Amino acid sequence: DPRIQGGQPLAESNRILVDMREFRSELPSLIHRRGMDIEPLTLEVGDYILTKEICVERKSISDLIQSLSSGRLYQQCSAMCNCYARPILLIEFDENKSFSLPSSSAEISKYDVQSKLSLLTIHFPKLRIIWSPSGFSTADVFEEIKQSRSQPDPVVALSFKAEGREISTLSDKYSLAPQDFLLKLPGINSKNYLSVMNKVTNLLELIKLSESSLTDILGNSTTAKTLHSFFHDNYEKEKLK
Repeated sequence: DPRIQGGQPLAESNRILVDMREFRSELPSLIHRRGMDIEPLTLEVGDYILTKEICVERKSISDLIQSLSSGRLYQQCSAMCNCYARPILLIEFDENKSFSLPSSSAEISKYDVQSKLSLLTIHFPKLRIIWSPSGFSTADVFEEIKQSRSQPDPVVALSFKAEGREISTLSDKYSLAPQDFLLKLPGINSKNYLSVMNKVTNLLELIKLSESSLTDILGNSTTAKTLHSFFHDNYEKEKLK
């Protein structure tokens, strides 16, 4: 058996599956220099598959801002979360250049990159975000993550498709703008906003709901009372004047 040498099984090669488009960067060669095997594939989900469970989408700062604005990152994270148990968004920046993700207010804003990243982690609780100051650091992180873990399966990785009914439906149905608004309402939080978006067509319908109906949707009488009071208390006070 070629897998056995001197009566002992040979160790399985330390392998990373890499999307072909990533070879425009230096990261694959940096990974290879650390003794890890690189297997180039045309991947539809993720840029780097580290193990059977761990998938990585890599973004530069400019890519991050562009993909957040276009909604593409949402779709990519949807695909990773649907296909892998431990999806990772890796954001690479240049340690020699200062950068910031400005926020004009503490409130969640549709146009705020920081807020969109926060919303992304609310949407996908199992998504992890790693910030890396260079390709060298990224290669170190990959090597550390892979230690004592199973090797990725190229057949399985190639079977995952990024485009599909489930992903496109999620993206179309849950655009960031209404979510931004909902999460600002009292009683609406990361645990119940999807239930509201699934069961309520528009804001007018939400306002007209009884406290009992809101309790059924939100799953909590206290948050339902808070939201109902927000919509109706001021209006009732104005009528009494």
